[in-house]
Amino acid sequence: MFRYFRPHVRPVRGLLIAGLLASVMSAVMQWIAPWPLKYIFDSVISHKPLPSWLSWLPTNANTLLWVMVAVMAVVAAMLALSDYFSTRFVATAGQRVIFAIRGQLFRHIEAQGAGFHQRRRVGDLLARLGGDVQAIQSAVVTALPTLVRNLLTLVGMIVIMFIVDWRFSLLALVLAPVLALASRYYLNKIRSIQRRARQADGEASSVAQEVLTSMTVVQAFGAEDVEAQRYEEATGRGLEENRLAIVAQSQFTPLVTLAMTMSTVVVIYFGVRAINAGQLSAGDLLVFMAYLRGMFSPIRQLSKLAGVVGRAHAAGDRVIEILNTHEEVPQAPDVARLRSARGALSFRDVTFSYDEGTTVLHGVDLDIRAGTRQALVGLTGSGKSTLLRMIPRFLDPTVGVVSLDGSNVAGVDLADLRRQIAYVPQEPYLFRATVWENILYGREGGDRGTAVQVARRAGLHEVIESLPQGYDTMIGERGLALSGGQRQCVSITRAMARRAPVLLLDEPTVGLDAELESLILAALEIAAEGPTTIIVSHQLSGLRWVDQIAVLSEGRILETGSHAELVANRSVYWSLSELQNAHHHELDVDESISL
Repeated sequence: MFRYFRPHVRPVRGLLIAGLLASVMSAVMQWIAPWPLKYIFDSVISHKPLPSWLSWLPTNANTLLWVMVAVMAVVAAMLALSDYFSTRFVATAGQRVIFAIRGQLFRHIEAQGAGFHQRRRVGDLLARLGGDVQAIQSAVVTALPTLVRNLLTLVGMIVIMFIVDWRFSLLALVLAPVLALASRYYLNKIRSIQRRARQADGEASSVAQEVLTSMTVVQAFGAEDVEAQRYEEATGRGLEENRLAIVAQSQFTPLVTLAMTMSTVVVIYFGVRAINAGQLSAGDLLVFMAYLRGMFSPIRQLSKLAGVVGRAHAAGDRVIEILNTHEEVPQAPDVARLRSARGALSFRDVTFSYDEGTTVLHGVDLDIRAGTRQALVGLTGSGKSTLLRMIPRFLDPTVGVVSLDGSNVAGVDLADLRRQIAYVPQEPYLFRATVWENILYGREGGDRGTAVQVARRAGLHEVIESLPQGYDTMIGERGLALSGGQRQCVSITRAMARRAPVLLLDEPTVGLDAELESLILAALEIAAEGPTTIIVSHQLSGLRWVDQIAVLSEGRILETGSHAELVANRSVYWSLSELQNAHHHELDVDESISL
């Protein structure tokens, strides 16, 4: 797992090295801590001579006591300082690494193609960006300093114990193999459980996101209880998995404590016998017991980290699973840069099939001159929006070529390509910001005055000014506080503000009343003055301003021409137009009768 995050560790190597040195100092202080007690017991209380290497210390018992107490105080202070700096440096480095990982994950998700986002549940992706990265952060910021410090302390104390008395060290570590096997078993078990728990939490987040963003429909159909039950079932699975993880953790920690106690009992028994036989001093046993206790303290601390590490490992697997997914829009290494396009578009033998084998387009050929206005019409499912989405490469043709100014769009730098395009989707999406900030979204430069100028030119100034605070109205999440027509007005103004040479309009008037539809159609005519404009629409009566219309049916272009030419042909377009005229006539009659 580390190799995925190694590039983010390099910039904080200095902090990590400083934290590691502080951890080493902390471990050294813990190694030193028991020795003053030994000399207090052996030399101050039992009046045994100091070892030759300490002969320079005072021999007076009271003076030696003060020296040893002072050493204990200094060691305690150094231990506190080293723990502080170890935690501070490592935690700071960890925060920066996690910040970089979260940014990397977000950018990676952003870079994935349309198919990825259609298959993935938004709630699950949010869980990976949020809860999973948070679990990794908890391990890095909380567990890593503890892990490093305790491992160093543990290794050092084991070495010193063997130096003091290798026989007692073997007695103390007789249960170490059992602990090692138990640790491996429980860590793997907790990791597996936490992986399932993180997956369940992701599913619960997906359910919550889906319901909260569709609350109007949920309430309209009285499905609150159904959705609440669905959410409770999803969270219940996560709750059960987390309960199992707690059970495993609660089994592991007492097992470590039991092993520690048994080892201590064995050492005390044989140690006291050795003292009585004159083979060991009380100070030596005290030092050894201090190291034994100090050795098992890190083991206990590490056992308590099993849950944190297990969650982090499971979360890391989920983050890496996304980072290993590569469904980005493919780009060749030698892509051409595109600073400014004229806007000439062509489709040559374009065929498109989804992964499940459904073919949507069959060998489509279409030429659109720069600066002209092209409409795509046809029944639902005829492939109009699919054709439109191929221009900014939201989709790529299975067979065939889409060209801009004679260059295959697949061979153009993707960012450059999309800078040439302004797009108005069928369902306008607005961001949590003011109206004027939404209008200037994606445009380099400009201010509130620029947004007002664009709206005036589009003829939509009055609609926006009628909002509660006009251009300064704060739009809530997804723009749901505005009506569909108001959102579309802002969306169209945003497209005009982009000043792109290609303008794509996907059903911009769907679901609007006649008055607002007329206003937006007028705005679209203004917006289409200059850029190459392609509009997908079911409303044929509003297409008299376009230069050319292509009629699609079952993924094929059946006829092309202007509105007047296609009506004169009395073919497919004429039939669709007659059907719509008859429908509108019936509506007019119904309205007159009701009056």
